[in-house]
Amino acid sequence: MLDKNIIITGATDGIGLQAAKVIANKGYRVGLVGRNKEKGYQAKEIIVNSTSNDKIDFFECDLSLIKNVKKLSSQIKEKYSKIDVLLNNAGGANKNKIITSEGLEKTFATNQMNYFVLTTELLDIISESDDGRVVNVASNAHIGATIDYNNINSEKSFSPWTSYCVSKLMNIMFTYELAKIQDKVSVNVLHPGFVDTNIAGNEGNFIKYIVKFGSKLFARTVENGADSSIYLSTSDDVKGVSGKYFFKCREIRSSKTSYIEDDWKKVWEICDNYNKSINE
Repeated sequence: MLDKNIIITGATDGIGLQAAKVIANKGYRVGLVGRNKEKGYQAKEIIVNSTSNDKIDFFECDLSLIKNVKKLSSQIKEKYSKIDVLLNNAGGANKNKIITSEGLEKTFATNQMNYFVLTTELLDIISESDDGRVVNVASNAHIGATIDYNNINSEKSFSPWTSYCVSKLMNIMFTYELAKIQDKVSVNVLHPGFVDTNIAGNEGNFIKYIVKFGSKLFARTVENGADSSIYLSTSDDVKGVSGKYFFKCREIRSSKTSYIEDDWKKVWEICDNYNKSINE
């Protein structure tokens, strides 16, 4: 069995659960993160029964709140002395504009601030691994998106699809900036394909419709959709590879806009400022 630890967010269903099953079957100790305790323990039982790997932990967390993510990072550090892989997979989309109790638009908070805070909080113990990796799940939905820095929290206007696409562009820019400013940990990002998952929850909105339509059109199953997450988390082929964008386990180009380095820094600074503004 491998002496490696991996944290997977959004691991109770969809491609997160599929990735967790396959990675657990390789012998990793896996920390599942989800907001629903019942689903979390069901996922843990499924993984243990299907892989005979009982080194599975569950952490309950609503990742839309920075204070919760910081608490989660402390719980993870109490449990593990090092993390070999952090797979940031959790995400969501909202039909209506929702401002969290911390003052952030919820899609931005869940999809981008969650990635930023958990990664930066855990970076020290990921650096303890001799092959530390951060893997961020984004989407080709970012193509065509641009960031209005005066509308991060939908101060001027709100569109569910635009908010989602911008958050995925931010995921990519955050990945590129983190890869640029440090070299202790490999950081990569991926497009899973259009997979029929529960990304929009029970809202039944048009984002869910688009994802479902795309999944039928491009025929990406949950098993296929998890391929790059598993590959980037475990394969020796990408050891030392950093700052790249992947689809179907191959490096591809992200949008032209995503390579504007000044915007990488802007995204980082925005997230860092929001992170610092929330008290412990």
